[in-house]
Amino acid sequence: MTDHDPTDMPSSRPARMIGFAVLGAFGAYGVFVAINLGLWRGRSPGEGLFPFMTAASMVAFSAAGFVSAFAMPRIATEDGGTSRESLWRMGAYVVALLFYALALEPLGFVAATILSVAAILRFAERYSWLVTLAIAVGAAAACHVLFGVWLGAQLPIGTLWERFR
Repeated sequence: MTDHDPTDMPSSRPARMIGFAVLGAFGAYGVFVAINLGLWRGRSPGEGLFPFMTAASMVAFSAAGFVSAFAMPRIATEDGGTSRESLWRMGAYVVALLFYALALEPLGFVAATILSVAAILRFAERYSWLVTLAIAVGAAAACHVLFGVWLGAQLPIGTLWERFR
C-alpha cells in the first residue's frame, strides 16, 4: 500500500503529458539560448552556464515527468481535467518565465530576477507581499553573489541601466 492515492491527482493523464511536453520544449529552447550565450570564457563561467544548467535540468525533469505521466493509469476526474486554479497557476509560471527570458537583457539579471520571482511567489503561490519581496530580493542577491562574485560570471547588467551611466 502506498501513501499516494492516484485518484487524488488534480489533473488527467493527457493534461500532465501536455504540460510536461510544453515545459520540456521551453527547456530545450533555454538550452539553445544558453549555448549561444557561451558556457565558458577563459578560466571562468560564461553568461550561459547557469541558464544552461537550469534549462538542462528542466528538460531532464520534464522528460522524467512525461514518462511518469505516460506510465500512470488513466483516471477519470470530476471536472474532466485540470481545475481553473491549476491552469491559472501554470499560466502564471509560464508568463513569469517568458517575462524573465525577454527581460533579462534589457533589465539585467538583478531586476529581471526580482520581478520574475516576485510574480511567481505572489500570483502563482499567493505569498504575502512582504514575504514575496524578501524572498525575491534575497534570491537575486544570493545568485548575484554566487555567480557574479564567487564564480566570476558576467551577468547581464541590462541595456536600460547602461543608459543611466
